[in-house]
Amino acid sequence: MRVDVHHHAIFPGYAEVLRGLGIGAQPGVGLPEWSAAASLAMMNDLDIDLAILSAGSPGFFFDGDQALARELCEQTNADLAATVAAHRDRFRAFVAVPLPSVGDALHAIERWADHDAFAGVGLLTNYAGRYLGDPAFEPVLAELDRREAVVHVHPQLPVHYPAAEITLRPSLIEYVFDTTRAIVNLLLNGAHDRYPGITWIFSHCGGTAPYLAGRLTIAEPLPEMQQVGAGGIHRALRAFHYDFALATTPYSLGSALKLAGPERFLVGSDFPFVDGETFRACLAEAAEVLGDDLTTVAVANPARLFPTLKG
Repeated sequence: MRVDVHHHAIFPGYAEVLRGLGIGAQPGVGLPEWSAAASLAMMNDLDIDLAILSAGSPGFFFDGDQALARELCEQTNADLAATVAAHRDRFRAFVAVPLPSVGDALHAIERWADHDAFAGVGLLTNYAGRYLGDPAFEPVLAELDRREAVVHVHPQLPVHYPAAEITLRPSLIEYVFDTTRAIVNLLLNGAHDRYPGITWIFSHCGGTAPYLAGRLTIAEPLPEMQQVGAGGIHRALRAFHYDFALATTPYSLGSALKLAGPERFLVGSDFPFVDGETFRACLAEAAEVLGDDLTTVAVANPARLFPTLKG
């Protein structure tokens, strides 16, 4: 079974609320149209047997309105569960959580994580500028650890980025930088070792973390790096998993593979933010880089991480 672990669902109620607030997928960019039928058509065309749906960015927390975040998140999880129920053989989902409220996030996990529609939990790299290793989020990580949850981490725009200086869609560079920030934040706080029950999947081959691994390793003697633990940066990064959405070139996927090995990678399309033809090209590129290891990435790894997918 070939599985896509980075596949978004954008439900009408969510899109309507964001449009009413004047919010798009990112500044200046609207949300793409999505339907389960469109996902299934793409999957059928590209031989993807099952997709794990997630909400992704921009998430739920807008202008500090936690009540809205809680309401939108609950509706999204209900919509995800209904979509999986209607297409049980083709979809599962990651639970959406309304951080930065720890109480609301714990409630969402308790409410939905045991539901058979869900294969794990989806988090963003930061919530209102707080990254996942923030001490405030410890109760959430502790609960995910207790559950031995698979956690897919999707990038979010940072609170501050140089919008005036770099006139590109910020996701083109900021998303990979923010994934890197989230990974390093976890390592500097020792959360990766404190919560070994969590299986982490980071988007886009871990952003720039593989490229920076050597640079960070040189800094390991510094006092602020002590929480990274025995084995250092390389050991920590090799313990994570990564999807290859929009990161299938020899100089992105290729370098990440040299760091972590094919057993740590999974297929990611980023549909519908990435259209089917672009994903087709990415799959072909990944096949060239991976060779026979594409079966490991597309079939064996998800079967190991999500043993109930066929259930």
